[in-house]
Amino acid sequence: MKKFFLLPAMLLVAVAAHAQFNLQLHYDLGRATNPDAEAGRQLFTVTAEYFKADKLGSTYLFIDMDYRGKGDANQGAIGAYWEMGRDFTFLKFKKPNHSLTAHIEYDGGLNNGSSFQQAALLGPAWQWHSDNFSKTFTLQVLYKQFFKSQFNDAHASFQLTPVWGVTFAEGLCTFSGFADLWYGYRPYKADKGLVFLTEPQFWFNVYGKDRQNNKLSVGTEWEISNDFIWGDPDRSFYFNPTLAVKYTF
Repeated sequence: MKKFFLLPAMLLVAVAAHAQFNLQLHYDLGRATNPDAEAGRQLFTVTAEYFKADKLGSTYLFIDMDYRGKGDANQGAIGAYWEMGRDFTFLKFKKPNHSLTAHIEYDGGLNNGSSFQQAALLGPAWQWHSDNFSKTFTLQVLYKQFFKSQFNDAHASFQLTPVWGVTFAEGLCTFSGFADLWYGYRPYKADKGLVFLTEPQFWFNVYGKDRQNNKLSVGTEWEISNDFIWGDPDRSFYFNPTLAVKYTF
């Protein structure tokens, strides 16, 4: 199992010299500080994130690896979730810096020996950026196909996803994140309906002497969801904040 969790990060590091790549470590605050947190949530999450733009479009992927600490009945690595996406640009305008792309994506993962329900997504995306790329925004409107899993049947769906990034205060701060709204299986309700998940992040960027190409960032992530988490059958809303550090290669 250790090889499974380490190999994806090693592969990403190998290509990072020609792309944008970062590693994040998130410490979950848990119910000790937040009564709205998910019960039994993992203590640490390591995120490997990769992005590369080229003449045809861009490639993006990330892997979340969850770990529980000492004292937990099931300590160590307990699961991994990944998303792999590719955008092909078919219409681009220099002013006002926006483009239309065809987006293809695959989502999946493993958790305690069982797999998450895998899904493939396809659809158009609108992208925009400021002249200096300090502000970016993407809106995806996607067809989503869930595949059969040990818990759920295969079914067709849709997903609406805005993704944003804003760097300000002369590069010292970054506010970024995404929001997903899709139609799918709702845990403990034993039915299908709208599911919402958003994970905004705020980072304070630590610069070197030249104040360029920040390497280290410290910040927080707020996971906010409704009808998403396998938790209390009497609750549908969860708010899971973290403290985090990020290193950009």
